[in-house]
Amino acid sequence: MGSDMMRWPRGCLALIALGVALLAFPQRLEGPPLVQVGQGHAISTIDLLGVIPLVAGSLWLHVGLWTRRPRLQEWIRAAPSCGIAVFACAGFGLGLLIASAMSYFFWWWAVGAVLFVLMHVPVLRAASTRNAPKTGTGAGQE
Repeated sequence: MGSDMMRWPRGCLALIALGVALLAFPQRLEGPPLVQVGQGHAISTIDLLGVIPLVAGSLWLHVGLWTRRPRLQEWIRAAPSCGIAVFACAGFGLGLLIASAMSYFFWWWAVGAVLFVLMHVPVLRAASTRNAPKTGTGAGQE
């Protein structure tokens, strides 16, 4: 059971890492731009190939998180301030990632990506716990 539990996040993260690696190719190796999306930003063929494993891994990761939401709800109930901070950080990071395509400051995407990735660390730890969440109707009931 331990290996089955860990297969989910490792497979997702491997696909995401592959997508990020393809997207990180130097511009001189990417080939001609296919679509211009902003000042100094364009989509090339290698970018399109990188998006496929990135989207597949992200979808698999977040579907897995959705199916483990009782564990995540228990984690948020136990530490609400941590839960709020994590999800606020994720929203801010994702917003920076999206906005960076239209920004003159090129490195905003990196700031957003770091925030978004860091948000997943505590969430994945909470979702991958081996202990099943407690199912009670109220606090303090035996």
